[in-house]
Amino acid sequence: MAAVFEGMLEWFPRRCPPTAAGAHSIAATPAADGVDRISALPDDLLRDVVSRLPVRDGARTAALASRWRGLWRSAPLVLRDADLRLPPAELEPARAAAAVGRALADHPGPFRTVHLTHFSLASLERERDLAEWARLLAGKGVQDLALLNDSDPIRGRRLPADILRCASLCRLFLGSWTFPDTVGDEVFPHLKELRIFGTDMSDGYLDHMLASSPELEVLSLIVNIIPKRICLRGGSLQCTILWMSAAGELAVVDAPRLVRLVLWITAGTTEPMNIKIDRAPELRVLGYLEPRVHKLQIANVVINAETKASPSSIVPSVKILALKANFGVFKEVNMLPSFLRCFPNIDTLHIESAIDGEATGRHHAKFWRKAHPIQCLKSTVEKFFIHKFREDRSEFEFLKFIAKHAKKLQALVLVLTREKFASAEEADKITHELGAIGGSKWAADKCLVLLVGPKVKNVWSFRRASDLSVRDPFM
Repeated sequence: MAAVFEGMLEWFPRRCPPTAAGAHSIAATPAADGVDRISALPDDLLRDVVSRLPVRDGARTAALASRWRGLWRSAPLVLRDADLRLPPAELEPARAAAAVGRALADHPGPFRTVHLTHFSLASLERERDLAEWARLLAGKGVQDLALLNDSDPIRGRRLPADILRCASLCRLFLGSWTFPDTVGDEVFPHLKELRIFGTDMSDGYLDHMLASSPELEVLSLIVNIIPKRICLRGGSLQCTILWMSAAGELAVVDAPRLVRLVLWITAGTTEPMNIKIDRAPELRVLGYLEPRVHKLQIANVVINAETKASPSSIVPSVKILALKANFGVFKEVNMLPSFLRCFPNIDTLHIESAIDGEATGRHHAKFWRKAHPIQCLKSTVEKFFIHKFREDRSEFEFLKFIAKHAKKLQALVLVLTREKFASAEEADKITHELGAIGGSKWAADKCLVLLVGPKVKNVWSFRRASDLSVRDPFM
């Protein structure tokens, strides 16, 4: 579980490590002319400097000179348990808990950042220790809070109620907790980012947090037990990530600024998960949609294999779409055109070739020969990626359909599986097959075809998925 937590930590900005000599020794070193110019700086600037130091080094600045004595206590606290250089908590839990407790109690606040992500909260023997910490956090204006509990990844320790009373929070990361059973009166007027990992939520709690967070911009739900229905609404919400979490329905009810909706290994509990897009006029990035496990609904129109494109069944704002399908399963192949017709203005299309489901052994060549042209392929798709390409005949039949109809296509990128990419012989066979497709005239005048290998580290990047400065998170 520790390795999983380390992956979660990449969500937070990385702090530059202190120099080997230590920050306090730098401050104590006089200038060449013997004048201490650092101590002559204004108090507000010095407090900002001190608050950016590791918590131990910040506290030690009080010993430099009388000028520095009160600065640490009056500077906003930045406490990361990783900076405390604690002993392994499982070996000396009392000592580690005492160090964290002292840091929280001794500083009068406000708390700018508190990340308890390396300290083993599961090692706390007394619930009152954790309750006291939660009280201190709520009372001292914490803005950026991360709490990872390394017990059971789903049904962890119950989250102290005071944590949910921190009205000053701007960023909140919770890992492996159980939420209270009932919804309280918590309000998060300044919360901009909410990231929840491995946590159990009662029905209604997520709705309550969204309704109580008018400034929320980023919502990430990772490996959670979540309500049967997730309703996305909020005038500030820009990015939502749902990863390895099961729900009956995810409904974008009213999210006028939502730009990105990322789904990764999601499914309903027993029935297909309903993905409903009602009001999201700014939605630009969507995926991965999976015909095998998702039922797509646009407003009141449930998309099926017979659905024709109409103003009531399209999302014209989407520019980047990612799908996942098994080209050997006719039920999924049959749904691909219908899904694509819902997004007439795509410029970048990603499809992951899946092996989930029971393949029929057919290539579906007849289906693709008779399939009607699709608006986005005819008019807007410029880049097309097939991920995990494995040289299956059914994949090539789909490529023939693309070659025939994608008139604006500028780049076709086949991302091979690791096994295919490692074999020169396999790569040559794929190149030969592509040459055969190219023997007939492509719809696009010029199209660059690339064979590339998979990423060295095939790890999903949460930071990249939620970074809105990254145009395409599926690259």
